[in-house]
Amino acid sequence: MVRKYIPKTVPLLVLLFITLAAGYPGGTAFAQENVSEFTQTFQVFTQSADAYRTFDLSPDELVNPLPDSYTIGPGDTMQIILTGMIMDSMVIQVGPQGDIFVPPAGLLKVEGLSVPGLRDFVDSELSKYLINYTLQIQLIKARRIQVYLLGQVRQPGKYIALAGTSALSLIQTAGSLVTNPQSVSFEESNIVHPYFRALTSGAGRWLEVWRNNEQAARVDIAEVAINGRTRGDFVLEDGDAIYIAPNNHPVIVRGGVSRPGTYEIRRNDTVLDLIAQAGGYRAMMMLSEVAVERPNPPGESGSTLIALNLADPNFNPRDFQFQPGDILRVPEVKNQVYVLGAVWGPTAVDYHEGWTVLDYLAVVGGPTEPSDPSVIRVIRFPLSDEQEISPFNLKALYMGEEVENIPIEPGDMIWVPWDNQPYYGTGIVSTIGLLLQQAVSIVRLFKDY
Repeated sequence: MVRKYIPKTVPLLVLLFITLAAGYPGGTAFAQENVSEFTQTFQVFTQSADAYRTFDLSPDELVNPLPDSYTIGPGDTMQIILTGMIMDSMVIQVGPQGDIFVPPAGLLKVEGLSVPGLRDFVDSELSKYLINYTLQIQLIKARRIQVYLLGQVRQPGKYIALAGTSALSLIQTAGSLVTNPQSVSFEESNIVHPYFRALTSGAGRWLEVWRNNEQAARVDIAEVAINGRTRGDFVLEDGDAIYIAPNNHPVIVRGGVSRPGTYEIRRNDTVLDLIAQAGGYRAMMMLSEVAVERPNPPGESGSTLIALNLADPNFNPRDFQFQPGDILRVPEVKNQVYVLGAVWGPTAVDYHEGWTVLDYLAVVGGPTEPSDPSVIRVIRFPLSDEQEISPFNLKALYMGEEVENIPIEPGDMIWVPWDNQPYYGTGIVSTIGLLLQQAVSIVRLFKDY
């Protein structure tokens, strides 16, 4: 386990050799690069540990639910309540040897048990001495652990936290990540996730947890921020080291996305992956005008502009690979509303303040046959798992029922599905699939816009 003051030679060499084979996306080069960065950072930290502050993040009481994997250990405090023939309540702390004293059962070894397992174990031991009783056990304060937060963070150092704290919750509580000086300005109002401000400014996206001189977990912070899910999050133990790797593969995104900025790409990331990380298009029908500005090789001035026509059905996003320093240019939003799908004249309609769905449908001639006007959708970009999709039931309106009016904004898409057409759900992949697979012929109409 990574402890307070590890000797500065052997463990670091072990880290270097063990992690050469770590399963990084992108192969051995990524592994060697990250091991070198972590070992250098940890060596600097251990040599000057007294210069770093210790931050106490542990509250006085247990405020968050513990994970199912939480196990009892020395320092945990619990309350044991007996009711029935015997009425008693006691607050007990697990001792250094992992045991508690519960009369009349005596000294009980409880270290390593889950909270439900603790209750069953204590109950089985008390049942040897007591009858007609009811047992309740509550963990009222988790033990404190010491972990290390290193790398691209605002406040590296030692952190005191409650056992059961996860790696993501620790960096979220401890403060923002260090940003890359090569950044693009952005509107703070667009930043809704606690990680997005740093990630938009070029911070590293990889969180590594090191335990027992081995890398125990690697979490993609950008994926967590985009999808809102903590897949891969890791529960910390005493002595763990969290390392935020620097951004070694920056790509700048500018133009008609929700969060223009500098991002870190993974090897084999496509243009769609990068657009999703930047919040998605705010105008779907500009797919044919995307371009990448790539700096020329050393010794050559200027840059090269590479056009990417995402509306071309023959274009495969995986055929294009980004390079560090690339600038992805996305066309700015036009003041238009896109009416697509099963309508007589699918087109981009100039935005008019106060116009409703019916007004825009009237301009394009209304739905065709066969169509399903009961499930018209107003899709508000950006494309992400949190994109706003509002249903509009034109069929119910025909039948005289009251239908909620949906305000329309520039860049919105009004999608009229054909009859019995499957719905692909939200998200950048599903929505782009919906448009490109079923409306390629329609998309081509917009190349002149």
